[in-house]
Amino acid sequence: MTNADIVKMMRAGLPESVIVREIRMSPTPLSATPAAMIQLKKQGATEAILHAVLDSQAGPTGPEPYASAAVYGAHRPHLPSFEADLRVKSNKHERVSVGQNHISLQQSGVPLFSLTWKETPPSK
Repeated sequence: MTNADIVKMMRAGLPESVIVREIRMSPTPLSATPAAMIQLKKQGATEAILHAVLDSQAGPTGPEPYASAAVYGAHRPHLPSFEADLRVKSNKHERVSVGQNHISLQQSGVPLFSLTWKETPPSK
């Protein structure tokens, strides 16, 4: 899959969720250079599509601590990014976003909490 394929799917009117899923299922990282991201945005890519393209850059960084390398071989499974609307004992609207190494919480569009972490290889 390439960035040009993403543009073709957008022009064909495929739903954003289908495009994002296809990006996540692709074993090949997509081009996420500033120029490539700007071009995708100019072609109508949504924020979710742009995040999926960025997430495709993560690539395999070794097995999760709870799994052996034999389970996944050379590639780890890619955990999808997602957003969810929720109510937490309040009449205000909250939004949770989970992405590659990032979790954030907003209430009525105001950021309340954000957590970003960096994966490090297991020590030997």
